[in-house]
Amino acid sequence: MVKRNFLKNAVYWLTFFLLSFFIVIVSISLGYQLTDTIQRRYSGIIELASINFSNGPRFVPSVTLTEKISSYGASQFSRSALPSVSSEVTASWYGSDFHEKLTASGQRFDMYKNTLAHKTLPLGTKVRLVNLKNGKSVEGLVNDRGPYIKGRDVDVSYAIAKHLGFVKKGIIKLIMEPIRIIGKEDQEF
Repeated sequence: MVKRNFLKNAVYWLTFFLLSFFIVIVSISLGYQLTDTIQRRYSGIIELASINFSNGPRFVPSVTLTEKISSYGASQFSRSALPSVSSEVTASWYGSDFHEKLTASGQRFDMYKNTLAHKTLPLGTKVRLVNLKNGKSVEGLVNDRGPYIKGRDVDVSYAIAKHLGFVKKGIIKLIMEPIRIIGKEDQEF
């Protein structure tokens, strides 16, 4: 009888330990932060998760929760993330070769909408572009990454290039001023 109770208790505690270990591993791999109490109480289990298994599967921690949050989109950025000054940029345009293809924002590129590609501005940033040679200006939305050609700062859609008057020329110097970062509900372009 005592042996049977011992085995029952051993199975119970082993199950509890394995289930707890599994929950901690899954939580860590999903990037969730455990509270201090749980971290202190089960620090041995958490340390087990970081052991390098040379002949078996390796534990690879996922991205941190902060990295996950920052990848969600433009609506999470604050206005302070934008440069506050206008700058001169070298612009080119892209059109039919990329029409209906996916952009970095996950939207389909529409060459007839006022959108542009920029290397570093947060996706969802609304900018004003000005052609000083003819005085024309237009607002556009950053929804893609690029350009990938050295010496160019932005790639604008055909619609912006046509409005600013440089479709034939292809490349031009513009003044670019970030206006604000907008969420998906505000995107009217």
